[in-house]
Amino acid sequence: MAKERVRRPLRRETKMAVGMAIVLALAMVVAAINLFTHTFPAGTTGAHVTTTCSTLTMGTPSVPAGSGTVRFNCGATTPAFVADGSGPVTPTFSLGATLYTGLAIVPSAAIGTSCTGGTALTSGTGLTPPAGNYDYCASYTGAGVLPGFTLTWSQ
Repeated sequence: MAKERVRRPLRRETKMAVGMAIVLALAMVVAAINLFTHTFPAGTTGAHVTTTCSTLTMGTPSVPAGSGTVRFNCGATTPAFVADGSGPVTPTFSLGATLYTGLAIVPSAAIGTSCTGGTALTSGTGLTPPAGNYDYCASYTGAGVLPGFTLTWSQ
């Protein structure tokens, strides 16, 4: 008759040694697989609109009194800004309680060129201008001082 083999339970120290060996083996496998980690910073793609000046040149108002327009650019034939056409931008400005009644962007031209057509700007509303060189044209009503104001582009 065959003798039955009796199994003894593993001792506590043996269980701990086996557990530690498994943890160590897994750590070595993970360490061997993960060589390094890269962290990518946040950022913004290239600017969709750029300029060469911070203070614009004002052309001659189209009419001395009444309703008219006036062109603004960076001087002579330098555009107020250049758009790459690749994404939306948002203008922020306030015409306040002035003679100005609206602001638009138009294809760039010499400072004395009259304003026709263009795309009306609304403060806080985004748009994607087609790639090109642009000036601003402000419309006004009345006679008197046309005060300065600021416009900020964001994307």
